Amino acid sequence: MPDLSKRALFGKILGANEKPQDIMPPYFGGKFDCLECDLLCIKACHRDVLIYEEGRVKFDTSKLGCDFCKECANVCPNGVLSLENPAIINAKTFINVNSCLAWNDVICYNCYDVCKFKAIEYFGVFRPVINQKCVNCGECLSSCFKSAILMSVKKD
Repeated sequence: MPDLSKRALFGKILGANEKPQDIMPPYFGGKFDCLECDLLCIKACHRDVLIYEEGRVKFDTSKLGCDFCKECANVCPNGVLSLENPAIINAKTFINVNSCLAWNDVICYNCYDVCKFKAIEYFGVFRPVINQKCVNCGECLSSCFKSAILMSVKKD
């Protein structure tokens, strides 16, 4: 039987045992006060990018991306989401080149076609990269049927 304690040690070193951090929605003020809340922000989101888990509103791009319509911030009664806060999503969006069709000699423009911010550039017809125009709205994530575009919490 293998010694699993060595795996646990490497997992700690590499951070594999850490719970991934949640991506917060735009207009988030940094503090949650969602207890006894009717979750009006989630009901107001016409793109279903907000979910409620573990007492928190979280950003979820499994269906669509955020269009920054401001409705969530307009209806939040507790100021968790507020127009006084910046419309920033605390994430970093990147392409997994091993999974991306366009990085593997297949012509695919799904992510490019949906990005209204022109944040995806191609080198010819292949090798897309995400440029500095990306606002981390998440629209490109659901457009990629290979799930090659990923989003993680931005490390300062």
